[in-house]
Amino acid sequence: KEARFYLVMKYISGGDLASRLRSATEGRLEEEIVTEWAVQIADVLDYLHSRQPPIVYRDLKPSNIMIDGNSGRVMLIDFGIARWVNKEEKGVTAVGTMGYAPPELFSGNVEPRSDIYSLGSTMFHLLTGADPQSNPLLIFDFQKHPRP
Repeated sequence: KEARFYLVMKYISGGDLASRLRSATEGRLEEEIVTEWAVQIADVLDYLHSRQPPIVYRDLKPSNIMIDGNSGRVMLIDFGIARWVNKEEKGVTAVGTMGYAPPELFSGNVEPRSDIYSLGSTMFHLLTGADPQSNPLLIFDFQKHPRP
């Protein structure tokens, strides 16, 4: 008989930041709460990046960040493209979301600071309502959008 494998994930009762942003009255979220979430995300990234070898999440964006309805804490979801950093590996597949992914990700260079760039793009989107994915170029141009 054929073996089957199952992936079991914790259920998070809450919503993602993309849906929070869509339902925001002014099309953007308050600086105080975005800052609180960003600090929590930075803590998670610090944990991932301090593993040996470091783990790079690679797809940080509002739809991959959940707010737990019970605790109000931030939780990252969808670790499907997260990878350990391997300095010897060349030609790593460039996977990420346009606008949120840093330039080096598209040349196959994955490193922990790539997640920091994505956190900045995510915060910028939440604070301004300007979606980095709407930029036709691969790289989000912070200068062409409203200041947070």
